[in-house]
Amino acid sequence: MAFMRSLSEEDGLKPDVVCDADFKSINFTNSEYDNLDHSTGRSFLLLDANEYLHIATPELFCKKLKCSDTAKMKVVSIFGNTGDGKSHTMNHALFQGEEVFKTSPEQNSCTLGVYAAIQPDLGVLCLDTEGLLSTSSRNTKRMRMLLKILAISDIVIYRTRSERLHSDMYDFLGTASKAFCLHFSQALQSMSIPGATNLGPAVIIFHETKHTNPLENSVEESAEDKLRDCFNRFNYDIKAFSSLRYVGIQTSIAETTDYNKLIAALRMELENTTVRSPRQPSVIFKAIRALNKKFAGEIIEKSINPFPEQYFTCPIYCASCNRRCQRSMGHDGDSHLNPQPCQHQHQFENKVEICKSCYNNGREVIVMRKETWTYIIIDCPHCGEVARNWKYWGSTTDTSAVRSQTIHVWKDENVAPKGPIHSGQIMLDRVNYVYEAISNISSQPAGALKEWCADKVAPKYWKPNHEIINCFSCKKNFEKFGIRKHHCRGCGKGFCDACTQNRMPVPARKWNEPVRVCNDCRQQLLKHPDKIPQSTGINNDDTNLEIVQVSPEADVTVRKCGETLYNTVTKVASVALECTKEIIKDSARPDYWIPDVEALQCSICKVLFGTAEELVSVHLNNNTLSPEKTFTGGDCRRHHCRKCGQGVCSNCSQTRQVVPERGWFDEVRVCDSCASDKLLPISNLNNGTSIISEIKPKFD
Repeated sequence: MAFMRSLSEEDGLKPDVVCDADFKSINFTNSEYDNLDHSTGRSFLLLDANEYLHIATPELFCKKLKCSDTAKMKVVSIFGNTGDGKSHTMNHALFQGEEVFKTSPEQNSCTLGVYAAIQPDLGVLCLDTEGLLSTSSRNTKRMRMLLKILAISDIVIYRTRSERLHSDMYDFLGTASKAFCLHFSQALQSMSIPGATNLGPAVIIFHETKHTNPLENSVEESAEDKLRDCFNRFNYDIKAFSSLRYVGIQTSIAETTDYNKLIAALRMELENTTVRSPRQPSVIFKAIRALNKKFAGEIIEKSINPFPEQYFTCPIYCASCNRRCQRSMGHDGDSHLNPQPCQHQHQFENKVEICKSCYNNGREVIVMRKETWTYIIIDCPHCGEVARNWKYWGSTTDTSAVRSQTIHVWKDENVAPKGPIHSGQIMLDRVNYVYEAISNISSQPAGALKEWCADKVAPKYWKPNHEIINCFSCKKNFEKFGIRKHHCRGCGKGFCDACTQNRMPVPARKWNEPVRVCNDCRQQLLKHPDKIPQSTGINNDDTNLEIVQVSPEADVTVRKCGETLYNTVTKVASVALECTKEIIKDSARPDYWIPDVEALQCSICKVLFGTAEELVSVHLNNNTLSPEKTFTGGDCRRHHCRKCGQGVCSNCSQTRQVVPERGWFDEVRVCDSCASDKLLPISNLNNGTSIISEIKPKFD
């Protein structure tokens, strides 16, 4: 061989070792291969595979390019997989076939790093980049380096030689667009570099096939539209690129690649200066140096395990630590196994005691505890009695005989939590159930008794409650809509809450503080505050007024005392009960429940939550909805489905079922969708409109 030569007798007599300093270690790694320089007379290495910038200053950069700093140029870079002919494409598309960027037919020869060259006739700075599937051991650094070069480019050529477009092209360009929007655009503008813009480069996809047809334009859809649809299917946004152009050619085996279409597309983009204008070489170099300095540092290279364990291992997970069983699928007769330690959780009670003697001998035997009148006996099925402790004093665990260990809880073993998870909410549900049952039984007698008591303490000029059927002003039926009756303190007629929002003193009726009055009485009191208003519901003429006369009928002392007592008791009950209930409810509510502020309507029938007065007011004030369509009267309370956690009304949650997967082991409220196993998507919920935002329900 070339490196062998014959040894003379004199050479053979020389000692084997002359001096240790004369020997050098041989490097068997590929670091020397990563640092190979393939520069030619017109191209030079700009960035190596380690992201090291080989040009120090803008002056040296101009010197390497053999141009002055006053020249203006655009940056054209090329990307693609290794072996697709990127360097060959740059040479033929921009240099008429001259080998400016080195090409080679050898397997171990490829572009590593980034090489630069200038095309003075076109005013183009050409950047030849490393392939995406190169043999470099620093894959993450290579990707970061390519994205930085793409960010400072004006025109990007993605070269692919394949029968069909592969997913790696969509991955690279989609990642580049996201990186430019999130990092590079802001970084270039913050560095005050001239020519920085919010739009990235123009992209030309140069696709060469042999046996299949490239993408073609049609009347309905262009090739670029088809590419955009593919990016959308991969969930990639390419809004960072100023334009997207597709150049497809088909080359047979006997033909050579025709670059005329690519050259025409390049010239068209070079002449377009609406987005990016030509820049000076020093400006381009400063942008490269700034990005290379800002986005630098070591990246942890994660090794990819080529063996797909999830394809063959048991799919069962531990319910406590969420680790996967390491045995093969279908391991009949063998229990699940994972050598990693498990995490203790109280609801699973997965902490056990094992015999220490058996553990030291290589066995894991769970001990049993037996209680007598005075002792607790720890019994091992293999060793027998291993410890005996006093029951009422001293330690109940003998650490010298047993050791604690947390075991896995496999999900296919029908293991459920041992205790109630939502104990606070369960207690609230039981209290509410008793309260609702009593309220439903006593609602009608209590309502009649309440009206009878109210009539007894009411002033004599008030109309009795049993005679009030409709609101005197708006004619709403109180029983139909389930709304409360109110009396105007001026005329004594019955009104709804919406028609008696005014508060004014009525001194002629002995109401010296602001009290509830209707709209007609308010208008009359504004004109004649010292007279008794007489509301007719038709007009407000002065003929309806009469002179104040003090009589027993005007005595409202009993009603005042009753209102004072009722308001006091109501406020105390509200503070003592409702506030306490709200505090307990917020702390006891499960995490998967939708918050009340977001559940403003039933997730199934879309009925709004709120009191009867609020719902009537909202629907009557809105012209697009009628109260008969979504409101049937009465309060609409908010409830939560124990299975999906969505807010539902009472009519849509009549079913009662156990929900063990959520920790409900007794029959609890379940919505109709969950009862029929047809869960609504969360995206369809909480689509509140301006109607919903007008009320804030107070129910739970």
